[in-house]
Amino acid sequence: MTRQQGRIRRQPSSGLNFAGVRRYPRRRLSVEVLIQDAEGWEIPVESVDFSPVGMFVKSYFLFDVGAVHNLIFRCPDGEELFSVRAQVTRVENDCLEDEDAAPVEVLPGMAYEFVDMTQTRKSRLRRLAERV
Repeated sequence: MTRQQGRIRRQPSSGLNFAGVRRYPRRRLSVEVLIQDAEGWEIPVESVDFSPVGMFVKSYFLFDVGAVHNLIFRCPDGEELFSVRAQVTRVENDCLEDEDAAPVEVLPGMAYEFVDMTQTRKSRLRRLAERV
């Protein structure tokens, strides 16, 4: 029996697709978000997408996975202000590199999961997801 040597692809050949994997579908949402850390620093970023349980923000300033922050943002119509605790669950650099292939461009930023959610806040975020 001959054993074939295969290569593991370390870069996606197309954009990442989490369809069918996520608990809630992501919606495109481009709003200003203010990240507040425990020391009082405030960093303005912009959201890319949103669901009732999390958000991806584009940023060249990246925190470590597990970091917890307050995210403050307004809904697109500017009517409602949200302030939620969120934990970094994924960090994306500006490109993925493999020694055997060309770099693949990736939007730099962080995926956050909302934490410590009250029922009222969950309901407000679900309503926002339905509107965008």
